[in-house]
Amino acid sequence: MLQVVRDIKDNPHYGEAFYWIFFIFAILIKCIYFQFTTNINNEPYFSFTNLMMTISTFAIILMICAFIALVFNKKRIQALFVTNILLTALLIADTNFFRYYYDVITIPVFSNLDSRIMNSINQSISSLINVADIIFIIDFPVMVAGLIVLKNRVGEIQFYKRTIRSLVLLLVGVLTFLSVYGKVEITAFAYSNNYSAQNLGVFYSHFYSTKLFIREKLSEDDDITYEEKEMIKNMFETKNKERTGGRYSGIAEGKNLIIVQMEAIQSFIIGRTINGKEITPNLNKFINESIYFDNIYYQTAGGNTSDAEFLCNTSLYPVAEGAVYYRFYENTYHSLPKVLKEKGYDTYAFHGYDEVFWNRNVMYETLGFDKYISEKDYELDEFVGWHGEALSDMSFFRQSFDKIDTNKPFYGFFVTLSCHHPFDYFEDYDFDVGELQGTYLGNYIKAAHYADKCIGYFIDELKRRDLFDDTLLVLYGDHKAIPIVNAEELYEFLGLEEREDIWAKLQKVPLMIKYPNQNTPEVISRIGGQIDILPTISNMMGFDFPYALGKDLLNTDKEYAIFRNGTIVTDEYVYINCSRNVYDYSDGTMLDLELFEEEISSYLKELRVSDLIITKDLFKK
Repeated sequence: MLQVVRDIKDNPHYGEAFYWIFFIFAILIKCIYFQFTTNINNEPYFSFTNLMMTISTFAIILMICAFIALVFNKKRIQALFVTNILLTALLIADTNFFRYYYDVITIPVFSNLDSRIMNSINQSISSLINVADIIFIIDFPVMVAGLIVLKNRVGEIQFYKRTIRSLVLLLVGVLTFLSVYGKVEITAFAYSNNYSAQNLGVFYSHFYSTKLFIREKLSEDDDITYEEKEMIKNMFETKNKERTGGRYSGIAEGKNLIIVQMEAIQSFIIGRTINGKEITPNLNKFINESIYFDNIYYQTAGGNTSDAEFLCNTSLYPVAEGAVYYRFYENTYHSLPKVLKEKGYDTYAFHGYDEVFWNRNVMYETLGFDKYISEKDYELDEFVGWHGEALSDMSFFRQSFDKIDTNKPFYGFFVTLSCHHPFDYFEDYDFDVGELQGTYLGNYIKAAHYADKCIGYFIDELKRRDLFDDTLLVLYGDHKAIPIVNAEELYEFLGLEEREDIWAKLQKVPLMIKYPNQNTPEVISRIGGQIDILPTISNMMGFDFPYALGKDLLNTDKEYAIFRNGTIVTDEYVYINCSRNVYDYSDGTMLDLELFEEEISSYLKELRVSDLIITKDLFKK
C-alpha cells in the first residue's frame, strides 16, 4: 500500500486517473445497491431492465464527470470528493425515505419539510437503516487518502484540453444513455418515479421529477385548455349520473356525523388472531354493528396521514409529490365540513398533537372546520406510542367528548395517533405475539391492539352518552403500517407468496360505517378507496355533493381503486404502474397490457382531473 502511495506521489497522472475511475465505480455501486436494497429492481440480476438501469446510471455519472472536468481545473480532485459526498448523502436519504414511503425524494417533499415533520420522518425511517448500508461510506477512506495525496500534486490543464476531455466524457455519456433511453416509455400512462428509477436509475428519476416540477410551477397560472375543461366537465357529469342514490339514501339525514381516522390500521389485522387472541377484538365486535367494507384501499402519497384526511373530506386525490396540506393550502375546496356547516352543523377537527404539524392549523380552516382541537387544548396526562411523545389515544378520546356541543347537530373528525410508526414503543406492551416478539411486525400488532382498545372505549362512551344511535359513525384506516422493507415478515405471517400484485392487494384499510339505530350488520366486499368515503356519506346523510371524484360504495356496480402512484386494482386485474405489469385479480397470472390500455388510461384520467383542480385552483375560478 505504501508503495502505491509513493508511485502516485511520483507520477500523479496515474493517481488522478485512478481517482476518477474509482469515483465513477464507487458511485455506480452505491446506485446499484440503492436499486436492489429498496426492491425497485429485483432478480435476476442480469435481466434486461437491470442492465438498462446500470448502463443509464453509468452514462449519467459520466455526464457528471464531464461537468466537473470542464468547470474545475486545479480543484478537480476536491470537486470529485465533494461530489461523492453530496451524491452519497442523496442516495442515503433516498434509500431510507423509500423504505418508508415507497418513493424517491423530490423537490416538493423537501419544500414541505419543517423541523417537526423532519423529526417525525427521522424517527420513522431511522428504524429502517440496515447494517449493509455501510456500503455507502466504505469508499471514503480511499477517497480521503486520494484527496490528501493528490490535491496539491495535480496541475492546471489548458482550457482547450479541459474542453476536449469534457466533451469526450459528455459524448460517451450521452450516446450511452440514448442507447437505452429509447427502449423505455417513461410517460406512458401515469408518470411513476419508481418506474423511471427502475429502468433508467435513480439519478434520472431525480432529473425527470425535477423537470416535471419546474414545468408544473411555470404553468400554474396558465388557463386550462378547452380539452382539459371538457375532460373535467365530462368527468363530473359521468360521476353524478352514476350517483343516483338508492340503498340507505337519507338514512342518517340530520344526524350527527363522527369520523375516526385510525392511524396505521390496515385490514390484514382485522378478524385475525395470534396465539388464540384477537388482535382487534373491539373492531371485530363493531363489524357486527355496522356495514363493513373489507376491500378498501388507501390512496395516500407523500402527505401520508394528511393525505387521508384530504381524501375523506374532499373526495379529491392528493398531489403526487409532497403534501397538498403544504403546497395548496390557500386553494378553495368543496368539502364535507363546508356542506354540513351550510346545514347548521358545528364542525370540529380533533388531533392530539402540535397544531402546526402537517400545516393543519391552516388547512383545517381552509376545509371549513369551525374548531380545531389540538395538543394545546388537552391535558397532556398520558403518553403512549411514537417514542412516548404522543398523547395516548385513550386520553385523547376521553378528553374530546367534553369539547363538543351536543345540543345541536355536529360533525366531529377525529385523527388518532398512538399507533404511529415506528412501533418499538410497544415492544414491552402486554400482548403476547409469540415468535413475533421483538420484530417490527410484532411491535405493530401490539400497537394495533392498544389502538383497538381505545376505539372500544370510544364506542362504549358514545353509547353511555346516548350518542351512538343518534350518529352516523365512520371508522377507517389512513395508510400503510408495514413498509416494503418489512414485507417479508408480513408475507410469512400471512402465508403468502412474495409478488408485486399481492403486495398491492395487501394495501387495504378497514372502513366501517354504522348508521343510527342499525340492527343488521352487513359486509360489502366491493373494491373501493378512501376517495369513496365522502360520496357514500353524502348518500346516507341525504345531501348532494356534485364535485366528488369518488363513488357511492352502497350504490355502484363499479369495482376499482386508483392508487396515487398510478397502480390500479379492479375486480378483474391488478395494474402495477411502476413496472407496467398487469395481473389477473383472482389467480395472479400475467396478462397482456395492450388488452387493458384503454381502460387503464380512462381510470388514470381521474388523477389528471384532480391534479388540474388542485394545481389550477379551479374551484376558486
